Amino acid sequence: MKLSQIAVNFYTLRNKLKSSEDFPVVFRRLEEIGIRAIQCGLPEEGREAAFMRLCADHGLSFAVAWLPSSAIFDEPQRCIDRLGKLGVTQADYTWPEQVDLNDDVSIDRWLVRLEEANQAFRRGGITLGYHNHQIEFIRSRGKPVMQRIFDETTIAFEIDTFWIQVGGESPTAWVSRCAEAGRLPFIHLKDYRIGYDPKEGFVRQFSELGRGGLDFKGIIAAAEKGGCCTYTIEQDNCYGRDEFEAVAESFRYLCDHFVR
Repeated sequence: MKLSQIAVNFYTLRNKLKSSEDFPVVFRRLEEIGIRAIQCGLPEEGREAAFMRLCADHGLSFAVAWLPSSAIFDEPQRCIDRLGKLGVTQADYTWPEQVDLNDDVSIDRWLVRLEEANQAFRRGGITLGYHNHQIEFIRSRGKPVMQRIFDETTIAFEIDTFWIQVGGESPTAWVSRCAEAGRLPFIHLKDYRIGYDPKEGFVRQFSELGRGGLDFKGIIAAAEKGGCCTYTIEQDNCYGRDEFEAVAESFRYLCDHFVR
């Protein structure tokens, strides 16, 4: 893993980004931490040049873009054109909209559309990656939906390590499977721990990297072997801790153990 390959997902910093005036502050803090890449949604139309100048001013590359799942299906060429203007070549399919995961026929049709969208993006020079949650581990036609996506499409994956664990499967195994197939261009590194909540008792929690129980040595070794390009830090909830502090700790963990 190279330092330049470590990104932070702006979803982690959403509470720091309430208005356009917040972006310069956030970018400056990320530069101070040492982050050199970001993952986020597309900037407002008409503000693309200003956004990319801000990235350049703080030494940040726009590594991966979020795209609304409905837009990927309904307006693929518009998405491709917007990404092209920004020079972004990696994008994720964030959530399984337009499908009922309790209905096999709905899933059948959705998988066809997902592959059609994937092929359109590929022709446009964009790598589209499927971002999983735990819900893809519901079973359909005898196997988890996640496995059906792998078997019945050629889309790349943006494995989210936390949600694989919540789904009851092995993050290391899934990273290895996708990487060995050449289908892991980017990954969400997100740790998993058991914490304590005074109201709910013992609960699963998101964690700074290295504070939870996931096998990042195995995960990152498999990702590197498969040519993964972007390793994105994401923590959905920091439980009252300042998000910049949490990101900085995860960044230091990656630098200390995996950057070379």
